[in-house]
Amino acid sequence: MKSLLAQVNGMQRDWPQFQPTKGFGPQSVVWFGDIKGLDRQFQISIEYGLPLTGRTELYRRMPVVRVLRPSLAPNWDAEEESPLPHVYFELPDIRLSPLCLFDPKAREWEPSMLISRTTVGWTVRWLAAYEFWEMTGRWIGGGRHEEIGTEKGDNHAA
Repeated sequence: MKSLLAQVNGMQRDWPQFQPTKGFGPQSVVWFGDIKGLDRQFQISIEYGLPLTGRTELYRRMPVVRVLRPSLAPNWDAEEESPLPHVYFELPDIRLSPLCLFDPKAREWEPSMLISRTTVGWTVRWLAAYEFWEMTGRWIGGGRHEEIGTEKGDNHAA
């Protein structure tokens, strides 16, 4: 498992525009920064905390990425992936739902990996697919969907 210091150092080296701040819980960090999709600049946050025994928050299992600005725009009439593509739906504001960037069941991300070498690149690709979805209503980002109700608490597209 990579330490928080290793994660912070990796982000500073690979994505210096991301500024780290103390996370919401012990042994956690949140980065804020801007990255470009196809056409627009997006401000995102990446929250991550080291796995802790007995703690099950999403950010303890994987990096949690949210688009802060411009807000994601739900499209209830989209041809595919309505109202938002590949997110872990969260209320009260689904526009701030964490992005689904990889398949957790396939263990495509592990705490031994650097966020700077995985998550940020996956976010860039997700944003490009999102912009295409906004224009066409079609999702080209790939992925797999869980069957509704297969696991308690699963409310996402993988």
